[in-house]
Amino acid sequence: MSKNCPDCGRRMDLSWRQCPYCTREQQAGKSKDLDWISPTGEESMTDNKPRQATRVGRDAPRSGARRTEHYPGSVERRPDPERAADNRRIVGVLVSYTWEQGGRVFEVREGRTHIGAGEIKGEDRLTDVSCPQDDMLSDDHAMILVQGGQDGEFYISDLSSMNGTVLNGKRLRPEIPEPLPSPAEIKVGETVFTFVRLAGARGTAISEPPKGEPPRRPPTEIR
Repeated sequence: MSKNCPDCGRRMDLSWRQCPYCTREQQAGKSKDLDWISPTGEESMTDNKPRQATRVGRDAPRSGARRTEHYPGSVERRPDPERAADNRRIVGVLVSYTWEQGGRVFEVREGRTHIGAGEIKGEDRLTDVSCPQDDMLSDDHAMILVQGGQDGEFYISDLSSMNGTVLNGKRLRPEIPEPLPSPAEIKVGETVFTFVRLAGARGTAISEPPKGEPPRRPPTEIR
């Protein structure tokens, strides 16, 4: 026994709760991670390996007449920001004790370092300093800009966030970079960071130590 879908007119089995063809068309394009809608309307997740899917023949005379098709392809997945390689030089750190009793350290690198609770505006990746547990933090809240490398200039700007950015007790004007001293206290949402700039002997060659002595390297200074 079968029935026809009132929307598309395709033949349906009496045991189906909804039309799989209509459901699949509605869900197409909404999510890259959902690649198959079962006849019962349940969504399934797949990995990046070639996959198989059971599809119901349009002219199937009974519910058991199904065929399994094997087809290539993979689901596009956003790279894990914690695993993505970032070869930029580390020039400073942000330390926060707001959410973890033992504290947490975030790296500040050459170029842009975004602070927020979600994705960077215009980019399909999370912020470099991500605190999703802070409900008062905008997705892309503030940005530290380092120009000229480790011995260059440091700036911080509020990216038109909902609740603003405070530097050493002073509220920043949106979208206007301000010099970032070291050390400094930065408050975004309910999260408080202490910023420390790292300064080392950049570009200094390390000479060969005398035999029997361990190798030495230029010390890292905190200023």
